[in-house]
Amino acid sequence: MGDTCKTKKYSCVKCGEPFEIHPPDDLHTTASRVERECETSVKIEYECKKCGKLNVIYWCRRGRHPDWYA
Repeated sequence: MGDTCKTKKYSCVKCGEPFEIHPPDDLHTTASRVERECETSVKIEYECKKCGKLNVIYWCRRGRHPDWYA
């Protein structure tokens, strides 16, 4: 079974260039740009290949995010 089912796409906040992100582990599977949406999170910075901007994504621990956040 491949990792592609966990792959998510985000866009650079500066230039809009799309990039793929992958969860850091099996527990932190929901991605967010807002840290307070996660009770427990792992912060990962992704560098845009086009403009060099660091894009911060917080990976929320499964089952620890608000019900309204998908």
